[in-house]
Amino acid sequence: MKKNTFFLLCIFVVSAAYAQKPLKKQPYLKTWRVSDTFAAVDTIPADTLYLNFQDDNLIDRFSIANSFNGNLGSPIQSKIYFDRPLSSDFLFSDAYFPYIKRMDNLTFYNTKTPFSNISYHQGGSTFRKEEHIKFLFTTNFGKKLNFGTTLDFFSAWGEYKNQSAKRFNGSLFGSFDGRRYKASGALVLNNMSNFENGGIVDLADITDPRGIEAKDIPTQLRGNSDGAFAKYNYNTFFYNHQYYTGFERPVKIGEDSTYMEYVPVTRFAHTLKLDATKKRYYEPTTATDSAFYRHTYMPDLTSTNDSASLQSITNLFSVHMEEEFNKWMQFGLTAYLQQETQFFTYNVDSLVERKSFTNIKAGGILSKQQGRILRYNVQGEIGLLGYKAGNILLKGNIGTYFKLWNDSVALVAKGFMRTDEPSYFLQRYNSMHFRWENDFGVIYRTRLGGRFSIPTRSFDLDVSVENIMNHVYFNPEALPEQFSGGIQILSANLKQDFRVGKFALENNVAYQASSRQDILPLPALALFHNLYYYDLWFKVLSVQMGVNMRYHTAYYAPAYMPATGQFFVQNEMKTGNFPVVNLYLNFHLKQVRFFLQYYHFNQQFTKHGNYFSMPYYPINPTTFKTGISWNFYD
Repeated sequence: MKKNTFFLLCIFVVSAAYAQKPLKKQPYLKTWRVSDTFAAVDTIPADTLYLNFQDDNLIDRFSIANSFNGNLGSPIQSKIYFDRPLSSDFLFSDAYFPYIKRMDNLTFYNTKTPFSNISYHQGGSTFRKEEHIKFLFTTNFGKKLNFGTTLDFFSAWGEYKNQSAKRFNGSLFGSFDGRRYKASGALVLNNMSNFENGGIVDLADITDPRGIEAKDIPTQLRGNSDGAFAKYNYNTFFYNHQYYTGFERPVKIGEDSTYMEYVPVTRFAHTLKLDATKKRYYEPTTATDSAFYRHTYMPDLTSTNDSASLQSITNLFSVHMEEEFNKWMQFGLTAYLQQETQFFTYNVDSLVERKSFTNIKAGGILSKQQGRILRYNVQGEIGLLGYKAGNILLKGNIGTYFKLWNDSVALVAKGFMRTDEPSYFLQRYNSMHFRWENDFGVIYRTRLGGRFSIPTRSFDLDVSVENIMNHVYFNPEALPEQFSGGIQILSANLKQDFRVGKFALENNVAYQASSRQDILPLPALALFHNLYYYDLWFKVLSVQMGVNMRYHTAYYAPAYMPATGQFFVQNEMKTGNFPVVNLYLNFHLKQVRFFLQYYHFNQQFTKHGNYFSMPYYPINPTTFKTGISWNFYD
């Protein structure tokens, strides 16, 4: 604790000294993300806000309620159904989704001056340190060309035995923003590793504590030095380039002056994407964990070394007619064709099995993204060739935006209907402890929803309902199974903030109902509340101090299977009905943001805790966390 306090005092002293220098103007900084495979630009705000900086971590940003082993970097699943990503073709990726840098969450920049950022977070006890460091550098070469790089590393031991995790990802990215030719591309590397402890042995060590420190509580699988661990790698390269055809037209800006505006008419685009994904599960000796697993299919082997991988090459070609080119036809039209070649690899009785498939699909989009009254986007596609032939996707949204007195109001309807062939690894897989050979049918999903928001009143209500036919899930034996009937999920997600003077209360309430809790269990209610005071001190120091709470009702949360990295249903232990309360202080001084957080401080006052994230996996006890983020620009 003394070391942390000294660290924070150093930050404050250096920052205070820096504040005496003349204030530089905020640099020109445009940021955006590639929102889909068509490389459509989705402008986002620069990450410079100081409010709630203490929650700028990969777990709290993912969802307000999550299942994980309690440690940063562990496999994770949101308890809010509509926060979960669609299952990928490589099913072992789903549990690492929030930690992975991908094409759709990589940020691109355009800046007049070189811009960089260094962020550092730390926490945990003296014995179980958690550290996270991020670095960004980006610069322009002229007005059109930008290059940059990111480095992101964390190491988290975890407060319990045998759960340490590490991650490194880095990227090189660039973009060119010309009048007729535009391009963006990146090379991204993701490497993760985490030890697996199988959960604690005795629940009473948490529910009826006997004075044993968290680091000494026995776990079901072996320790960090010679225990079970998993490695996950995802590396990707993508390059999108677009060529525009159009014409020049004069625009009048005064009585006697005009300028020539370029109006794009047609966009020809191509996206190349190369992906390489691999998951490995290793145990140094099969005898150690034989009691944990029901089956050991290769007892003659002295260790477990399961691995599976997927490499893919994707080319997408599209032609798009811009909606701006004709004032009488203000909508956009897109036609596209995508070719995807996949290479699946996994072990079968110490031998390597390889399968390759080529899929081709075609589709079109009708859209209107400009206009104050009505905007819409409708997409349809069909699989033409490969094992995904016949897969259909029809999705869309339509929204209207208007003023009601002095408030801005948005009403948006959305939905999709899709059919999906189950993942190849759901159909067949072989490993030391699990084997299956299935013939699952196509999964049918229909989702309808609506969103009503009043941004000026900090009000947002999102209601969705989904029906799933032929849902594939992992049963109580941690094996994939298909349910031939229908499952309905209803969700209402309300966000409402209140502000009175210098005080604010942020609220997020999520209600969920599943028609088959035995197959797709969900907590009925999940809550997030954040009460804080904020002000500007000494005309330079922005201050936020407050307390937040996360809570969800009790339910039979899915358990976790280390060997496959999958969450499976169970009906023996309920988790939930326990609040997690955090105290925090945030500061923002010129180009520096820093925070102090007392995480899960209410555990100190709870004699009989029940703070399990999922069966046999408690979250971390009370810990102290700090962090700093510093922007640099000329």
